[in-house]
Amino acid sequence: MGLGVVPPLWDQFDPDEIVDFHAARLLILLNECGAGAVSKRIDGRTKLVKLDFFLRYGHFLERAHQELVQRGQIDSPYVADVDKPEAPMIRYLFGPWDPRYRRFIAFLEARGLVRVGGTKIERVSLTRVGKVHAERLANEASFATIVARARAMRGNMADWTGTQLKEFIYEVLQEEVADLELGEEI
Repeated sequence: MGLGVVPPLWDQFDPDEIVDFHAARLLILLNECGAGAVSKRIDGRTKLVKLDFFLRYGHFLERAHQELVQRGQIDSPYVADVDKPEAPMIRYLFGPWDPRYRRFIAFLEARGLVRVGGTKIERVSLTRVGKVHAERLANEASFATIVARARAMRGNMADWTGTQLKEFIYEVLQEEVADLELGEEI
C-alpha cells in the first residue's frame, strides 16, 4: 500500500467518490422517510431514488416545497442552505438516477444494515443494526443538513409512490430535469 493511498494535500476531497458517504445518506433516508415503526422501509427503487434526489439537491427540495405550499399541501417550505448538490445525479429513463445505486444497496446489505426483498417491487428496509447506525448518524452534526431535508419530506413527499414523485419532478423541475438529454448531469 504505502503512501500512494494517501491523496496529496492539494487534491480536494470529493465525498461523491466515497461509498460510505452514499451509504450513510441512504441509511438516514430510510430511517427518516421509511414506512413502518420498527424496520423502516421504502417500497420501490424509483421511490428510493427520487427521495434521494431531493436529499442531494436541497434547492430542488425547496422548489418542490414551495409548490406544495401553493397547492395547500404543506404550511411552510423547506429552505435550502446551499444551491450545489451533495452528489450529482444524471437524467435517465425515469428521471434522476445514479448508476451506482446497486453498489450502494449491496454495500449496505453486505454489512447487515439493510434487507432487500419484494417480488414485484423491490423493498429496501433497515435491519435493527441499520436502524441503530442510522440514528447515530442522524445525531452527527455533519449530517444535520441531510437529516433536515429528510425530515422535511416526512408527511408529504415521503408518503407518495415512486411514480407520483417522478411525475412531480417532471412537472415542477421540467427544465432542470425532464428536458435534459439522457445521461446528462442534473
